[in-house]
Amino acid sequence: MFQLLNSNKKTKDKVSQLSDIIDTISMSKDMKELLEAALGKTLHALSSERGSVFLTGDDGQELFLKWAQNMDFSKTSEIRKKVGEGIMGKVAKGREAMLVKDIRHDPRFSISNMYHDYKTNSFLCVPIATDMRMIGVISITENKSRKPYNEGDLRFLKIIAGHIALKIEKSQLLSENERFKKKTEADNKFTDIGKFSAGISHELDNPLDGVIRYVNLALSRMQEGVPREYLLEAKTGLNRITNIVRSLLELTRYRKERLSKSADINNIMEDSIGLLQYQAMARAIDIKKDFYPDLPKVPDMGMESVFSNILKNSMDALDEKGSINVTTALEQGFIKIHISDTGCGIPKDNIGRIFEPFFTTKAITKGSGLGLSICYDIVKRYNGRIEVVSEPGKGSTFTVYIPYA
Repeated sequence: MFQLLNSNKKTKDKVSQLSDIIDTISMSKDMKELLEAALGKTLHALSSERGSVFLTGDDGQELFLKWAQNMDFSKTSEIRKKVGEGIMGKVAKGREAMLVKDIRHDPRFSISNMYHDYKTNSFLCVPIATDMRMIGVISITENKSRKPYNEGDLRFLKIIAGHIALKIEKSQLLSENERFKKKTEADNKFTDIGKFSAGISHELDNPLDGVIRYVNLALSRMQEGVPREYLLEAKTGLNRITNIVRSLLELTRYRKERLSKSADINNIMEDSIGLLQYQAMARAIDIKKDFYPDLPKVPDMGMESVFSNILKNSMDALDEKGSINVTTALEQGFIKIHISDTGCGIPKDNIGRIFEPFFTTKAITKGSGLGLSICYDIVKRYNGRIEVVSEPGKGSTFTVYIPYA
């Protein structure tokens, strides 16, 4: 009778522990919290000392250690395993849980030095997967009782792995939806920019030219003093408006012209660099080039504006003795243009806004805030994409992908 009561108590404890772990998984706010809490509580429930969680990379060909207990975390980022190789790799490839009671006598394995640092010879290894995809592998070892794990332990871990998989998949779907939402919002900002640009630039060009002429005429006949300073401030504002109008005109210029012509990306980049070469030499800025030979030609829809705007931004981000690296390459149906600099970088809060029309952190006299909007619009015409990675104090990298037939 005592044994039966004791068995029932153990079962209730296990169910309670399992429920607690599932609740923890469900309420986790990020990946680190999820893996740390789930693995820690699972080890406690299974009276074990050591465990790890590996997740697959983007290509699904490798497993990367994401969390572990009683391992050297200084080497965590270096630990990876190929899918299909080793115990975890085989579990990931076959998506079948594995219970090893004694690896020394298990015909599935040949003993090697890989297991020399473990105190016990029994372990559990379970795939973290959903019906649609393989996500990773969780393994548990070092049973405190030094007894081998059993089928009940395996079932317990499989339930936990299933809930971890669902939580990760849900989080990834939410992240993908959020990215899609942000991209859609960003695209919508540019949907009507061409129409807006064409109308506003023509409406402003002629009256603006007249206002500037009269301001210059007044300045030429006015003595030093407060009124003259007011006019100079007005002229500064007018010059900014002029820069904006010119940018708008540049944005509309390629919508109706030159679409029948083809463009050589390398030649266009060479010309764009040439325009800045003198300025770069004067400031001791090194522009390095590495062009892929014989790139496929693409329609001429204004790539020179894309390159010149990005290169000018790189120049503005540099003080002196910095460098700009420019490369072109072919990658999975795209011409890939890579422009990186060693400049001041872009603050994290600004990264999401740099392609918005009129957004700029430059002085009023130095930028209209339309340069990168122009780049975005032109690249979008190609059904391409433009990406940016930046770190304050370390520089920025712009990567443009243009599809080719």
